[in-house]
Amino acid sequence: MRSSLIIGAAVAAISFASPSLGQLTPTLPTSLNPVSTFALPGGAFDVLPDGRLLGVTAGGNIRLQDALNSSSYTTTNTIAPPNSSGFGASFLSISPNGASVAIGDNEFNASAAVTVFDAASLTSAGPATTVATIATPNFRGDWADNNTLFVTGATSDTFTTVVNSLDIAAGTSTTVVTPAGGFSGGVAANDGTLFVGAGDTGEVRSFDASFPLSPLTFADGASVATANSAGSIDAFGSLVLIAGQQFGSTGSAFVIDQATGDSILLQPAGPDAFYGGYFNPATNQLIVTAGGTGFVYNVPAPATLALAPLGLVALRRRRA
Repeated sequence: MRSSLIIGAAVAAISFASPSLGQLTPTLPTSLNPVSTFALPGGAFDVLPDGRLLGVTAGGNIRLQDALNSSSYTTTNTIAPPNSSGFGASFLSISPNGASVAIGDNEFNASAAVTVFDAASLTSAGPATTVATIATPNFRGDWADNNTLFVTGATSDTFTTVVNSLDIAAGTSTTVVTPAGGFSGGVAANDGTLFVGAGDTGEVRSFDASFPLSPLTFADGASVATANSAGSIDAFGSLVLIAGQQFGSTGSAFVIDQATGDSILLQPAGPDAFYGGYFNPATNQLIVTAGGTGFVYNVPAPATLALAPLGLVALRRRRA
């Protein structure tokens, strides 16, 4: 493995495993600098195919970004509050074709579930249309395709972390990884590979998304990297973004190129923030989030050109 290239203060131990994807994407540049910022919608959110954000507040207001990287949002519809105690949704994730929106209820009990809505009914006035409601512990969720949603969470009875695969058309949930680390972490589906984070250690492992019938364990995955809490993961081509904050102290986001092992550490809001982030395919930009602000980074054109054929199916993102 090539030596990791870290840009910024070395504020936390970050370790990298050997590259495992081998996709033909170029090495990251030696640095990335934010070109602009914008306000996030509040609550859980994700990126529509046109590049705008769609979010849901704790009160159930659906907020649509007025323009790319804009700080203004319009409330397009309202659903029942996602969480009965007012904590807000655990996640909002949009299917690759933009037709479905999955919202985790953030409940920690036997009734925990993910509801999938018709996206068009959320972005226009009138009753929201429910496509499916599937029981599953939920912390983070990401689509592998337009019918398959992977969800991390912890059971309320045994406190076991799991990754469940939700079949939306069938309305079923199948456990594919258990235990999935000591605490639930992020998840990202990318071109046949699933990335799962362990919230206690920050380790991220990758799995073949075509799981066997019997569940795997977290240790069965290939180690990708370890940093912070891995609460936010996104992947685009061979680039993987891992972000979070280690037990309320050091926070960061970093991008690793799986093809080379090179990485860049990003802390636009300083080392004390809780970070998230996502790749936006409509703008070919990386957005690092912290404290209600999105920090916009341009991805170099060579990487953009190499990654573009992967399309929207290859992109999934996170939202904190």
